[in-house]
Amino acid sequence: MSTLYRCLVVEDEPLAQNVLKKFIAEHPLLELAAVCADAIEAQQWLAREQADIVFLDINLPRLSGISFLKSLSRPPLVIFTTA
Repeated sequence: MSTLYRCLVVEDEPLAQNVLKKFIAEHPLLELAAVCADAIEAQQWLAREQADIVFLDINLPRLSGISFLKSLSRPPLVIFTTA
């Protein structure tokens, strides 16, 4: 049995969100768990939920993707995305 990977998208641009959602939907081992528009929202989501992979934009409002990643004590796998 194959493992299903829960994915979190952290991206503030709706067009980029849609590209990532489509990418995840096209891969049978990936499951979209949530989409967060900024790192603060993602921190709150990760405080109550779990993700195996985070698609993380580097340039986010309020808190950069790099700073967000550094703030996580046990980060999931991360794929950086940027325009």
